[in-house]
Amino acid sequence: MRFGFAAFVLALWYFIALTLGGLFLAPPHVIVSRLGQSIASGEFMQYLGPTAFILAVGAGLGVAVGVPFGLLIGRIRPLYWVTEAPINIFYTTPLVALIPFLLVIVGFNYQSKIVIVFLFTVLPVVINTASGVRTVDHDLVELSRSFCAKEWTVWRDVIVPGSLPAIMTGLRIGLIHALVGAVLADFYAGASGFGYLIILYSNRFDITGALGPVFVLAAAGAAVAALLKTAQRRLSPWQGEQ
Repeated sequence: MRFGFAAFVLALWYFIALTLGGLFLAPPHVIVSRLGQSIASGEFMQYLGPTAFILAVGAGLGVAVGVPFGLLIGRIRPLYWVTEAPINIFYTTPLVALIPFLLVIVGFNYQSKIVIVFLFTVLPVVINTASGVRTVDHDLVELSRSFCAKEWTVWRDVIVPGSLPAIMTGLRIGLIHALVGAVLADFYAGASGFGYLIILYSNRFDITGALGPVFVLAAAGAAVAALLKTAQRRLSPWQGEQ
């Protein structure tokens, strides 16, 4: 069914591209060919480097901060009560609307792009991790306590394994959001990265060239989601049996 649906989408893509013409949408093979030319000329790597850098730093910081903080606020009830409303308000606020303010405060540089990617990453990770901790079976926690288990043992044997599926879901959502944040950062801060390359080609009405980076970003997002889903099945095999 998956291969059949993929074939249907591909056929629909070709139909729309051939019907509307290359000014609006290019066929997939033309996009791949143009992408190959961009890689051969070195242009692709020139714009890939800045995007990869801000993604690695911003998303890495978002995961490094989001997972421990989510574990803490999920486990410590007073901390959860204090932070729940601000986090939810901040998460429901469109981060795109905050980008101009961040650029004014931080400046038009790599630091501002990293902050944008960090914000897009950390919030889903924190929320999903905290939710995973709070949904761990309380009977298991009480049972471990009844056997005089120390707090570290409860974390290691009960809380972290029990919340692992939610943590992996948060990582999957956060890293996909990080791709969006990286492109938006390039849109606003400009002069480098895939976002700037997309705008550059769009201003030239070169749809084939503009769709190349979009194609790569879509493939990267799908690959990240697939890898994390596979890791989740391996790290928490009991979930797949439910």
